Amino acid sequence: MSSPTRLVVLGAVHQFQPVHGYFLRRELLTWRVDEWANIQPGSIYNALRSLEKDGYVAVSGTEQNGKRPERTTYEVTPTGEVALLRMLRETLWKVDPFDTQAAMVLSSFMFILSREEVIAGLQHRITEIDAVVVTNRYHIEDTAQSSTTPKYVREIFELSTARLSAEQTWARELVERLQGGAYFFSGESGGTPAVAAPPDEPSAESAG
Repeated sequence: MSSPTRLVVLGAVHQFQPVHGYFLRRELLTWRVDEWANIQPGSIYNALRSLEKDGYVAVSGTEQNGKRPERTTYEVTPTGEVALLRMLRETLWKVDPFDTQAAMVLSSFMFILSREEVIAGLQHRITEIDAVVVTNRYHIEDTAQSSTTPKYVREIFELSTARLSAEQTWARELVERLQGGAYFFSGESGGTPAVAAPPDEPSAESAG
């Protein structure tokens, strides 16, 4: 199970707890996690079981709607809350030149951190991206001078620079929105917007 899967599923349990696996699967697919995080529907149930085994989530009870089978509900444990913060902070503060998932994860779960930390982390990312872009220029020069590396390999670094530059623009605009009071964050009055689980739909899925 990949780290993005653990972070996304653990973050979603935190947001919707107590919550069962079927709702998580249905909800996360509306976020297109299968496309940007490569999280397939079945891996959500596997992630829940793995997180439970690690002590990051625990069974909180069961839930039943009409005549449908009971579903096991989960909530994040104190250990899981610590792990969630650690994973989210690592995503916020570390810039990977080829990571296309970090910005999506941050958009989904930044509310778990304080507004001040998110703004500081984004400003750090903006500065780090400048450094990565400069490094990519040297990689492009090395590729051009190499007698063995195919010349088209430079496009890997060109694409990295273009993607990071777009993320940098997004981060600057997001910082402005956050400084202007957009959204709710940890410790702020109002908290996370309440989300009501929609009615269950018929499904052959039997997993919790």
